[in-house]
Amino acid sequence: MGRAAAAVSRVAGRSRPRRSRPPRPPPPTINDFVPFFKAFCNGTRAGLIEQLLGGERCVCELTADGDASQPLVSHHLAVLRDTGFVRTRSEGTRTCYSIDWERFDAALDAFRDFVAERRARPQPGPGC
Repeated sequence: MGRAAAAVSRVAGRSRPRRSRPPRPPPPTINDFVPFFKAFCNGTRAGLIEQLLGGERCVCELTADGDASQPLVSHHLAVLRDTGFVRTRSEGTRTCYSIDWERFDAALDAFRDFVAERRARPQPGPGC
């Protein structure tokens, strides 16, 4: 739009349409944190997380203790991958797993913030 057209547009009360802001995401609910806690709600997954706290491991290392079969470990690693806490890296024919600390810390911080906000603004119960 040239200067003259812009001036006419302003004088006529017409302005360029404003860009709308993207809508704000709704505030989190407790259900938003279910995947985070689901990662820890199984003994096999908890054991895998505990092993990965020590650093990157391949599946053969994660199954070396013999408590779980390779298919079972792979299933639980897939659940952990779906939560975003575990990342993979291919090394030839091996797949190595590690904790994605940025996502893990972000999820934990978000949950702490959620709890702090709810504690700061208690809601009355429905009453009896």
